[in-house]
Amino acid sequence: MFKKQIKNVVLYLKKYFNFVFQHTLSTNITVMSFGKRVSELRKQHKISQEELSKKIEVHQNVIGRYEREEAKPSIEVASKLADIFNVSLDYLVGKTELLMDESISNRILTIQKLPDTDREHILFTIDAMIRDAKARLAYS
Repeated sequence: MFKKQIKNVVLYLKKYFNFVFQHTLSTNITVMSFGKRVSELRKQHKISQEELSKKIEVHQNVIGRYEREEAKPSIEVASKLADIFNVSLDYLVGKTELLMDESISNRILTIQKLPDTDREHILFTIDAMIRDAKARLAYS
């Protein structure tokens, strides 16, 4: 049964990494500022500045100041924003452009909890798949 679970995780990760590499190599990634990222996420979630300000317990004007890059939030406020939008702090501040799927995060956490030998086997397999995906993309 454990081998079947490993196989399912490996197949899922293979599909995910193939998508990520194809997407990353086929698009021009532009780094987005914190304010623009907050504005974009707020609009995607269809939340007004007023609603967002109530959720993070700041004055409504503060959200506008964040979005216009006139102010930066404390780490506590940034963390609340990340939780509300279900994104990482790295994504929110523009350190990464890749949103991590929650199911992938959960699988990674599961892998981390496995015994060392099993974890090494899974990571070895994932590394091989990443290498193969990169090679396919390089030669296609």
